[in-house]
Formats: sequence, C-alpha cells, structure tokens
Amino acid sequence: MIRITLCLFILLFTSTVGAKAELKGHPDELKSFIHPDKKIVTIRMTEKEKAYSDKAIVSLVITTEKKNLAGALQLNSDLRVKIAEVLTSSGLKPKNIKTSKFSTSPQFGWFSDKPKSYQVVNRMAISITDEKQLNTIAKLSDENKEIAFSGTEFEHTLKSEVEQKLKNKTLAKIMTQKAFYETQLGLKLKAISFSDTDVVQSGTKGARDLERRVVITGSRVKRDSYDSDAPIAVKQTFDEVEYSLTIAVQFEVLNSEQTP
Repeated sequence: MIRITLCLFILLFTSTVGAKAELKGHPDELKSFIHPDKKIVTIRMTEKEKAYSDKAIVSLVITTEKKNLAGALQLNSDLRVKIAEVLTSSGLKPKNIKTSKFSTSPQFGWFSDKPKSYQVVNRMAISITDEKQLNTIAKLSDENKEIAFSGTEFEHTLKSEVEQKLKNKTLAKIMTQKAFYETQLGLKLKAISFSDTDVVQSGTKGARDLERRVVITGSRVKRDSYDSDAPIAVKQTFDEVEYSLTIAVQFEVLNSEQTP
C-alpha cells in the first residue's frame, strides 16, 4: 500500500514539473504582454471661415383698436392682407410671409367695468433677401401708424456648404502636418481614429462691435400699442458670421516590420 502511494506521488510530481507555464488574464492584458503597446500620436487642427448672412427675417407688429372687437379684428386683417399684397407685387413669394396668431386685449376706462375699446395685436415675420424688399417694408411701416417695425434677424442659408469646406481644409492641414513629421522624423504614421467638434457659429468682431454700438445708441422700440410704457430692446443678430471647426486624428506610429 505504501509502495503504491509513493509511485502515484512520483508520477504526479513529474507531470507537474514537465507542464508548460500557463498565461491567465484578460485578453487585452495578454495582448499587451505578447505585443508592446502601440505608439499613438494625435494631430489636432482648427479652421475658421467667414460668411455673410444672405437672408433677413423682418418682424412687423400690427396693432389695431376699435370700440368693438369685430371692428378691431377686421381692421387688423385688412392691414395684413394689404401688407401681403404689396410685398407679393414687389416680387416676394407668399411662403416668405408668415403671420402669428392674433391676441386681443380689452381697454378699460377709469370708472367703468366695461371695455371702452378692443385692441388686436398680430405679428408678421417676413423673409427677405435684398435691400429693395426691406425698403418696401419700411415704407409700409412709415405710411401706417398701426404697423410697427420691431426687429430684424439674420440667417446664413449656406451653412452646410461652409461646414463641408471647413472639413476639407482642416483635414488637408492635418495630412500636410502628418507628411511633415514623417519626412523630418523618419516615421510612418497610419490613421486609426478621429474626432471632430460641432461647427460653432458666432459673430465676427466687426459684427459684434456693430451690434454693441446699435444697442448702446438706443435701438429700442416702444410698444405703446400693447404695453403702455414698457420699451423693449430690438433683438440684434450678426450679419457677418464666423464658423469654427476642430478635428483631431489619431495616428499609429508603425515600426519597420509594419511598414509595407
């Protein structure tokens, strides 16, 4: 019995000594153990592009007042029809003329619970593309006390084209920088990943300075028609915009064995 136990112990010990070493761990850990970590470099570039707004949205406030609500509503409607007819006859497309929902507010006397009159307020947003159309709108406002020019917002409709141009310029600069490093340092770089930011749109310095001057010098309108003494600042947006985009590309530094 003792002899059998001893033989089994010797066989077990021999098989243990003769076994090969076993590697255990996470696949990424084993990969880094067998192959050294990759050498990664990142090249980041930022490009900017300026553009002028090619569309303006002009806001008009139409305020009418009559002793009866029906009269105030009809007058407001007639004025909006007149504005639309004048603008379309000057070449503006009907789809570029938008009218908001009307609001009414009864006007009370000092010693009466009954309204002395009714007021109807409506806003029209008109999209224009040239100064001639703006002059037509300004003339309507000057000739009708019920029509008030309340502000202008600017838009740049070619944003997608500018974004594509920015991407092309930024990537071209990155690849130029890559070629420079490869030549000067004797490296071979292989792109393995990239990231980019959303295109940022902001006013140029000149546009921001103009906006500040307009606000400081008192570009304000008084909404007597629907708020007795409360002035409001005209909303200003930038007529000249600047787009900015940042792209970062990660490159793997290839060794001589990896280089084709």
